[in-house]
This record gives sequence, C-alpha cells and structure tokens, in this order.
Amino acid sequence: MTTYSVLICDDHPKVGDDWTSTVRKVAGDHYSVKDPFGNEEVQCATKELLNRQAALRDGRSGEKGPCLFDEVDILVLDYDLLHIDKSNARHTGEALARFVRMFSTPQVVVVVNQFREAQFDLSLRGHLSSHADLNVDAALLHERGLWTDPPWDGFRPWHWQTLCRAVETQKARQSVVKDHLDEPIIDVLGMQNEDINRLSDTAFGYIASKAKDVQGLQDQTFKSFFHAQVSSRDASKLLCCDQEAVCRFLAARVGKWLERQVLGAQDVLVDVPHLIQRYPFLLGKNVSELEAWNATIHDDKEIRKQVPSESWFNLPNFLTRSAVWRQRFEDDVDISRTRQSFDFSTVPPFVFLEDMSTFVPIEEAQGFRAGHHNAFDRRFAKCMDNITYAPQRRLAFAE
Repeated sequence: MTTYSVLICDDHPKVGDDWTSTVRKVAGDHYSVKDPFGNEEVQCATKELLNRQAALRDGRSGEKGPCLFDEVDILVLDYDLLHIDKSNARHTGEALARFVRMFSTPQVVVVVNQFREAQFDLSLRGHLSSHADLNVDAALLHERGLWTDPPWDGFRPWHWQTLCRAVETQKARQSVVKDHLDEPIIDVLGMQNEDINRLSDTAFGYIASKAKDVQGLQDQTFKSFFHAQVSSRDASKLLCCDQEAVCRFLAARVGKWLERQVLGAQDVLVDVPHLIQRYPFLLGKNVSELEAWNATIHDDKEIRKQVPSESWFNLPNFLTRSAVWRQRFEDDVDISRTRQSFDFSTVPPFVFLEDMSTFVPIEEAQGFRAGHHNAFDRRFAKCMDNITYAPQRRLAFAE
C-alpha cells in the first residue's frame, strides 16, 4: 500500500501540534504525518525557495540546498505565517504555496484559514486565484472525507477529492502536460467548439485573458499559458532549465480551472450525480430506489452502459471524477429519443447534496443558488448546524 507523507506548517507550535494530532487520528493508513517543524526550520525552507528563484534568475539553477518541503507529498500551510520571520514580517501561506509550486515538489498544497467567511462556499466557484489545490477552514481538518475514501458520514463537500487520490491526480496531470507542452490546452482536453461556446466569461478569460475571439482561446498552448501566469524573468528560464517544475505548476493550475470553473458549473461537463438528477432515465428500472441513485456516485459502471462512449471526458485521470460532455450527450440520437419518451413525473424527488456528497429526498434538503450564472445553478445542501454556509443570500435565491 502506498503511503503519502503529510507536513503541517503553522507558526504557533501549539496550533501545529494540535492540527497534526487531529489529522493523525482521522487520516488512516494511507498517510504518514510528520512531526511539525519549528519556525526556524520553516524559515530556512522558505529562504531556500527564495534562493532557488534567485539562482534561476542568475543562471545558477542547478544550485539547490536542502528544503523540507521537498520531502512531502501533501503540504498543509496556515495562511498567516507571522512568526517564521525574526523581524515579524507577514508571510502568507498563499504566497508560499505559489513558491512551493514553482520551486519545490509537493504534489498537493492545502492552505488553511485563508477564506474565513465560509466553511462551505454556497457560490461553488472555488478560489481560482489561489495557488492552493484546496483552501479549507482549520476546523474541517478532522473531517474523514478529506482524507479517506467512501463511505462518508457527515460533512463532505462534493468538490473535495480525498487527498491521497489528489496526489495521484496531480501526477497524472503532470504526465499529460509533459507530453503536450507545446499543444493547445483545449485540444488536449478534447474540448470542441460547442463546448467552448458554453464556457463562462470567467472560465474563458482565465485560460486566455487577452483573447479577442474563440481562436485566441484555441491557440493557447500549455507553454504560452505558463508565460501568461508567471513573470517573464522566471518563465523562460524555468522552461529552459526545469520543465518538471513547469509541468507541476501547469498541472495544478489547469486542473483546478477544469474542476472548479468548467466541471463545477455542470454545463460544459456534467458529472454522474448531476447527470442522473437531470436524466434519471439512465437508472432504468431502478429509478425509484434511492439506494440505486447513491450507488452511482462512486461506481458508474451501470451508467456507462447507458451513456454513449464518445460523450465521456476520456483523458485518463485528469479529472477527479467521471464526467460527460453535455452537448455530445444531449445530441446523441438514442439519448434524445429516450429523453422525449420518458415520463419524468414518475421520478421520486431525490436531490444531490453538495455538502454531503449524497442523494436524499428533497424534503431533507435546502435549496440554494450557486454562482456560475447559468441554468444549472439551483443546487441543494443539508446545511448542517455546525458548519458555516455563506453567502447566506444564496439560500434566498433558491427558487
């Protein structure tokens, strides 16, 4: 069994110890959680990242000293790292996450307590500007759904990926990027014109902010996107001297964009729970059984028999969960025929809980309006008493 190393960094030793103890209790056998390092050790590791950047700019990119961040698969950073600098200068976990992505080797970076207004963001948009793979409240580090595979019980946002699985996803994405660095991102992902036309302004603009038309997006390669994301002083030299770092960076950024902005909107790409909620005829004779709906969440082999193969997103392991290209699915002749003949009035009112990753009868759910500004923004949550949900106005926009 593969074991993934975890390092938690907080500049208050007591807090770091508590977080480490919490994670050890829930993480399970897939993880080896390191003892927290002291502020001086974290400071030295941070300085080494800065030294690596300086060496790159000075043409000394091969000169690398030891860095404790290089030794872990999953790095958990507190957002506010005030005391790692003897002058009490304020360092943020966000800034450190960016440096780690460019100059160190952890596969997954989690930043804790950066966005404090909500433990569950009802907009479902994610924080695309953040270089963390996941931004999470410290109070949620004890949730087993963050660390272990299903079955889950309790709070477990659907957009989370079990962190050990996220390590393997990042590796798979790096491999794809490495093999296609000079190719257009859209082509590698298998996105067609009909899909591009459904992208939100935010999703389009993130990949090609200066594009004047669709062709500008279609022409954006992984390499040109890297130039757009990284300062000109560093981009060319990293591409020349450290393509592994380039691929790590690109895999994380493009992957997060695809997950939160494209798949998250459930418009261009649709994952299995949202697919069967819209097209319950895919469940066949089991459509009245709640257990059958929930079984599809983690095992889609029966659904795959009903969905045209060309509809699936087929880039192996680049997405964290199975999904179909919506337009290709809806354009299929057999799907269209079945959809028109199906009596939707016979379907029980089951809905998918975004905060629990499960289907329930609608009377057990609270509706809310996500923030993707499309026809599929009406979603559902349990709204647990011990979890902060925001912005609260989105609950009022549910109808």
